Amino acid sequence: MALVAVALAAFSLAVPAAYAAASRGSEKAANQVLTWTAGDDYTKYASAPKTAVAGPATIVFENSAATGNTTGMPHTLTFDVSSSDYNNDVSLNIFASPFDSNGGRYTAEVNLKPGVYRYFCAMPGHQSMTGELVVTPAAGGDTTAPETSATVSGTKDASGNYVGSATVTVSASDAESGVASVEYSLDGGAFAAYSKPVEVSQVGAHTLSYRASDKAGNTSAVKSVQFTVVAAVPEDKTPPETSATVSGTKDASGNYVGSATVTVSASDAESGVAKVEYSLDGAAYAAYSAPVEVSQVGAHTLSYRASDKAGNTSAVKSVEFTVVAAVPEDKTPPETSATVSGTKDASGNYVGSATVTVSASDAESGVAKVEYSLDGAAYAAYSAP
Repeated sequence: MALVAVALAAFSLAVPAAYAAASRGSEKAANQVLTWTAGDDYTKYASAPKTAVAGPATIVFENSAATGNTTGMPHTLTFDVSSSDYNNDVSLNIFASPFDSNGGRYTAEVNLKPGVYRYFCAMPGHQSMTGELVVTPAAGGDTTAPETSATVSGTKDASGNYVGSATVTVSASDAESGVASVEYSLDGGAFAAYSKPVEVSQVGAHTLSYRASDKAGNTSAVKSVQFTVVAAVPEDKTPPETSATVSGTKDASGNYVGSATVTVSASDAESGVAKVEYSLDGAAYAAYSAPVEVSQVGAHTLSYRASDKAGNTSAVKSVEFTVVAAVPEDKTPPETSATVSGTKDASGNYVGSATVTVSASDAESGVAKVEYSLDGAAYAAYSAP
């Protein structure tokens, strides 16, 4: 029910909807009614309850002629939510005056949990009007707090940190009276109502604490999750750098004899290389994991490309080469011969000098060198007769 407050000076009635509702009309039915009254004495309430039972309750605050106020002095009923020594789940601040439009009488619907509530008058100079309300568990009722859990999600780096942001999802369940509220606190801040997953994008280490209360007033123990958010790496929009080399034995025309081996290289300074692919002579691209050996005789084209971890793919490059058949192995030595020429005498001896001409031929791999030895001396290179 909506709460109507009379504004006087800087005072107002404030009852957060998550915890209570007050009205100037008929009272909403509840399991119990707790009544505070005020009169002319500003040092104490005329009456105030001392105990209550956990669960729904109607709080009545009246400051009127009927309760003994003949001076028109306004009063408040305020529940203290500033101290961890008391229950702080009910935020109530009711301002009442005998001359307001409601005659100084207000009600609020609340849900009390077991423990102690501290209340006081918030009027300046009237802080002496204080007291405690002791709330005991309902007999035979729900005394079990909700079950709670939390999960953290997002993109992680290699160290387990969340890149850019982390999202914390809190869950709560209660099999008896049901969950009434879920609250969370980020990095030691005040608890706030949890209504949807909490996204944290501030860089640094974080702790998110959480708790839940059920409709019987039971509140779970505080739990927490810890995580670290790191700055997102700038988006990688640059494809990898690629290159390829062809190696093997070449003939005089630059063709590769017997086979050619193609080695592909790729590098990426940002997100890193994810994969390298190649295509031989227009075939489908295949994963490149080791140098590609090509032994089929003929002209060939090997195309290649690489992709990085950000999804960028390099432009296709290619190398062209020709493989020719290997010459059969030469196992036959050269054919050799020698002739002697000069002027001979009657006995066939050479008069004055003799010239020896050596010849060599090889039909397969060709002659590499010719050597000679004169009269048992060491062999020397033959270059002319």
